[in-house]
Amino acid sequence: MHPLANYSIKDFDKHNCLKLSFIFYFILAFLLRGYVVGILSLSNLRDKLSLIQWVYSDSSLFYLSLATGIPGILLLIVIFARKPNASKWLQTLWNKFLMYSCIAVSLDLGFYWGQHLLFGQGKLNWLITQTVVGIGLLLLAKSSKRVQINLSEFPEEIDDTPRKVRPDQAK
Repeated sequence: MHPLANYSIKDFDKHNCLKLSFIFYFILAFLLRGYVVGILSLSNLRDKLSLIQWVYSDSSLFYLSLATGIPGILLLIVIFARKPNASKWLQTLWNKFLMYSCIAVSLDLGFYWGQHLLFGQGKLNWLITQTVVGIGLLLLAKSSKRVQINLSEFPEEIDDTPRKVRPDQAK
């Protein structure tokens, strides 16, 4: 059976590529959680720091989250730049998106564990939860058929102009 046989027309974008799996966005949300918390905190009109202080017990953990989120920003750029006529280096990055995600999540968790083990900062239960979520997302992405199809495809420009049929070909 063809790998795309289980998908309907609604599952494809205008470039005949399978729409991206939500797993990509969950991985980005995980990597960019410091930025997400920061933006949500800024939207609170009464107390702009309350959410940051609730999620990150120490301000250095928040800054660490912003620093470890930089690879997530780069991966976000790769997703948004995934368009027809993109450069070859972007297509190469796209094919290795899962590998780069693994590296980014590993670095992120490594820094958090190091911060906890060396300086005693952060809550252990929160750190274990982050580790389970991060590894779970990567395993889910690795085992997902849709993600594998997404990584093997890259959008191409489709010619929408109608083709003229020669009179000798018309029947």
